[in-house]
Amino acid sequence: MEFYFLELPSYISLFICGVVGLTFLVINFSKYRVSLQLSNKLIVLSCSSVLLQVLIVIYFTQNNEIGSFSLFYNIVNLFILTFLYIYRNEMKVNYYLYWSFALLFLMGMEIRAIQTIGLGLN
Repeated sequence: MEFYFLELPSYISLFICGVVGLTFLVINFSKYRVSLQLSNKLIVLSCSSVLLQVLIVIYFTQNNEIGSFSLFYNIVNLFILTFLYIYRNEMKVNYYLYWSFALLFLMGMEIRAIQTIGLGLN
């Protein structure tokens, strides 16, 4: 069974996290400066897109078996979001660098979750 309806939110979330992560990486190593309020809004947009994507996957997989590996990586994304929330004050030291790495890591986990859709079926 194909799960195209689960891949679209994943690709959207992957794109948002990738673009914001690369933008923060460019901001960190260049002389460009962006207001902290705009940066916080971009972070909230990225993290909420990941959270929404994970909730959509969990909701639609209650009746369908998509594979244990894909669901595992989506649950890992929830743990990553939790740790990012817990350590958000410590990340203010190198704000753009830490958040760019965190968002690019979330993007990598999204890629891995997409790649494993349908694997691990019994």
